[in-house]
Amino acid sequence: MKLGRVIFRAIAREGKRRYISARLQSEAASRPESRLVQTPVGSIWMTPIEFKLYEAMRQEELDPVPQFYIQGYYADFAFPDVRVAVEADGAIHRDPARQRHDRKRDWVLRRAGWTVKRFRGTTIHTRASNCAYVIKQEVVGRRMRAALLARQREMRRQARRAAILRPFQSLYRLLARATRRGRVDQARTPESPRPESPK
Repeated sequence: MKLGRVIFRAIAREGKRRYISARLQSEAASRPESRLVQTPVGSIWMTPIEFKLYEAMRQEELDPVPQFYIQGYYADFAFPDVRVAVEADGAIHRDPARQRHDRKRDWVLRRAGWTVKRFRGTTIHTRASNCAYVIKQEVVGRRMRAALLARQREMRRQARRAAILRPFQSLYRLLARATRRGRVDQARTPESPRPESPK
């Protein structure tokens, strides 16, 4: 009974996610100056500031995932491997109600382990390359930390493995030495005559 409910909820969530994604894309397509951009994940409609930021990130050799779904929200761009979300905030984000919504959204994403980088539209229009540089520093730094942590985990795993195997390796060497010594002793001593059994 519970399995059916879990499956039903998962299907409903996926349907809702697809509906919201389609609605966001149709809204973006209806805006003046929006562009249909070919990305590694498919064609995505972007606002002018999103497009400008996307192009600047591509020039910095970054591959962001546009319109990435996280915990019920869509981030403008995301780097899922290091959990960095990037938001390009237009003029609508100056509204106090929208700012409250954005703070709540950032809180939800931070609780899920994501770092949110927000850039205003005016900053993107005037200094898109600087925004992309800031994003690159965050992403590259996190990737380096992740690689370092992975290397440390691997070293600890190898140390645990060596600690577990050490007694068995010592025992193996001891037995190998004893076996070799036994063969050497047999080769050195002439075989003595066997005592005759009493009759």
